[in-house]
Amino acid sequence: MAQAWRVLVAQRPQVGVERVSKRAIVVGFALVIGITVAGCFSAFLRYDLIGTGHLPRCALFPVLILAVLNGLWRWLFGKPLLTRAELVGIYCIILVMTGLPGQQYANYLYLGLVAPIYFASVRNMPELLQYDINWLPYIPDWLVPAKDPRSGVITWVMEGMPEGARVPWQAWVVPLAVWTVFFVLLFTAHIVIAAILRRQWADNEKLTFPLAQIPVEVADERRLSAAARNPLFWFGFLIPTVIYTMRALQIYYPTFPTVNIYPNWGALFQSRPWDVLNFMPFNLYFDMIGVTYFVASDVGFSFWFFWVARRLQMVVRSAMGLSDHQQPLEQQSIGGLFALFVMHAYIARHYFRDLFRRAVRGENGVDGEPLPPRALLLLLLVSVGGVIVWSVIGARLALLWAVLLFAVHFIWRIVLTRMVAEAGLFVFWTPIPITNFFMRAFGRDVIGTPNIVAMNMIGSKISDSATDVTAQALQGFKIAQMSGLSQRQVFGLMWASMFLSVLTCHPTCLHIIYTTAVPKMGWWTRGYPRSMATTMLNQLAQDLRMPTAHYIHLLAGAAVTMALTWLRWQFLWWPFHPLGYAASNAVSWFGDRYGFSIFLGWLAKALVMWFGGIRLWHFFKPFMFGMVLGNTFILFLLLLVHFFFPTNEVVVIE
Repeated sequence: MAQAWRVLVAQRPQVGVERVSKRAIVVGFALVIGITVAGCFSAFLRYDLIGTGHLPRCALFPVLILAVLNGLWRWLFGKPLLTRAELVGIYCIILVMTGLPGQQYANYLYLGLVAPIYFASVRNMPELLQYDINWLPYIPDWLVPAKDPRSGVITWVMEGMPEGARVPWQAWVVPLAVWTVFFVLLFTAHIVIAAILRRQWADNEKLTFPLAQIPVEVADERRLSAAARNPLFWFGFLIPTVIYTMRALQIYYPTFPTVNIYPNWGALFQSRPWDVLNFMPFNLYFDMIGVTYFVASDVGFSFWFFWVARRLQMVVRSAMGLSDHQQPLEQQSIGGLFALFVMHAYIARHYFRDLFRRAVRGENGVDGEPLPPRALLLLLLVSVGGVIVWSVIGARLALLWAVLLFAVHFIWRIVLTRMVAEAGLFVFWTPIPITNFFMRAFGRDVIGTPNIVAMNMIGSKISDSATDVTAQALQGFKIAQMSGLSQRQVFGLMWASMFLSVLTCHPTCLHIIYTTAVPKMGWWTRGYPRSMATTMLNQLAQDLRMPTAHYIHLLAGAAVTMALTWLRWQFLWWPFHPLGYAASNAVSWFGDRYGFSIFLGWLAKALVMWFGGIRLWHFFKPFMFGMVLGNTFILFLLLLVHFFFPTNEVVVIE
């Protein structure tokens, strides 16, 4: 049994030689279309995000079901329905597009092209009367379906379509064609960056990729069969299944008993400075508990330790008479993200130099790489250069701000990808939206009205990092490597999956926003259009540049992160990981939502290793594996139930 549960990352990497079969590709692309359509309806109508996170349920659930059917097929006919390589290939095809029907694309694009037009009217936004502001002249005609706030193309989305009217498809042809070019270039850049980072992080630094282990285990018939025969697996599987089922039943039948998985200790303190600790949450996220068991102990420890340290910083600041805690701590995290990028770029300097040298000489890539070095760098140049040129010509953003905007965007996403690859973070939000960072760092007068409008038109659609293409693609490459698949084929399949999902979103989302209208949508989608317009109005109406003290916090965050990184290089025993510091200071959402669950996962691993060592760790691995799969299984089922039988409450808070 222990042999069946040997750690996958300890195995020698395999050179990808096996190709995903045509039937697996057909199944994968069919699932991409189905998940995109279902995800758009679910996100707009219920704000249930079936593809959120970097172990997305809409990717793992179908692979789990197919793996179970595999076992039944073998039992009935003596051979599996799909091979392990086919199951893994299907997962990789789905993985890269899971965020597109929700937070990474669809939720922001379509309503984000209507909102700035609709709310440019005083009738729809009375706050405009206080300021002499009109942002419509700065929005190019080709970026939006109409420029008249009274046009039916705009008002039908916000107020409902009159009886007998039809979806104005023609008005959207040009703007969607223009934005499709932008997003295809952007997502291509993300996939190429992942391909470039793969060898350095997977082979040279040997990161563990905790989330990538789960689907590989599921697709392996031998391992899944070993799990199914282990009582610990089913015990772990049933814990989230039973608890979430009770919670769902209580939502539909209020008298049914339930378990509070989002407790806090209430108003424990009555006076300063300790009152900032009131309502400290102890949320239970079973997938996060299970995944933390698989990550390095210092990583798990640091994430919950710096979550507590963040709260203690608030106590110290409150004792000093300071009440603004959020922005200084966010700036510390931003400084940490920039420092992490610099430090990891320094670590990889020899690899990047060698990659550039091989690209210049036209040498072939190392066996198993997605593309040769020259092709990778040319694709990176074309895609990144393309989004910058698009922003300058298409959105009328000044070249300097376009370069800075995407430099920060890619830096933050690369560090986020590192957190997923090394720490197994299910979700991570960058500290603030990217346009807010520029407004605080430089101010309104420096950036100027035309650039603020252009930044909002672009930045509002690329700021959400809960699900990131770079992280998904890198995991896809790692999974392909672990399974012996052709990395080059996987590269092409992931790109095609992304492109197919983008195209599928267009007719699906236009149908939804016109036939449903914003007032009848889910709680988040109802509020997003006004929120976007209000943000743009605030940035145009007042200078939001942060005070000098906040720049000091930004530099301090960078300095602390560099110090933690250096100490970790110098001393093997050093327990504090810089990723934990940068992540836990980012936003209260991350630490407060997941900090306690990370602590429980770390504590479980620490106790197991203390009393029984690696052998006992392997013994309990099926339990944690079962907890992750049980969480995925029941929540995906409950999302389906909630879609067809909606309520005012949600079963799970991400």
